Amino acid sequence: MTSDAPGGTILKIGIVMRPHGLRGAFTIKPLSPGPPPDFLTHIQLQIPGSEETFSVPVRTWKSASSGHWIVESPDFTLERVQTIRNAIVLAPAEDFGPLDDDEVWVEDLIGSAVVWPDGKARGQVTGVMESPAPYPVLVLSDPEGREIFLPLPSEHFISFDEDGKILVVSTPE
Repeated sequence: MTSDAPGGTILKIGIVMRPHGLRGAFTIKPLSPGPPPDFLTHIQLQIPGSEETFSVPVRTWKSASSGHWIVESPDFTLERVQTIRNAIVLAPAEDFGPLDDDEVWVEDLIGSAVVWPDGKARGQVTGVMESPAPYPVLVLSDPEGREIFLPLPSEHFISFDEDGKILVVSTPE
């Protein structure tokens, strides 16, 4: 999930789970599998129920055996980590560098028209749903106005016209 902030697209990269150790480190459940983004020196945290975010400097990133990430920040103590449980972890998309020609941020699909390869309308992307699946699940409003969920593994992604905001998919009916 993102917001189009003045500086560009903001990516939702994880959820703070719990403290790690006694010195203020904490674990993050990543929303996409993979190694921690150890190139990030700052992250933004958003406490559930609040629109406000605050910046957190990151000293180190580590991988946990559970697939979670461990973050150490000089600004945190064990007591302060307790106050950020379930916080949403955000980072600017631009910090992740340029995408390859065949890549797109899933958040950029929001508002796009979804069509079959023959051009027939499938619906419009209204959101991205969090799920344990290793691929995005898009929330669509179909041509009849119903809300449908569209799992989008890479083999069903055909193309995305960023200028025209048109996503072509070959998903089953």
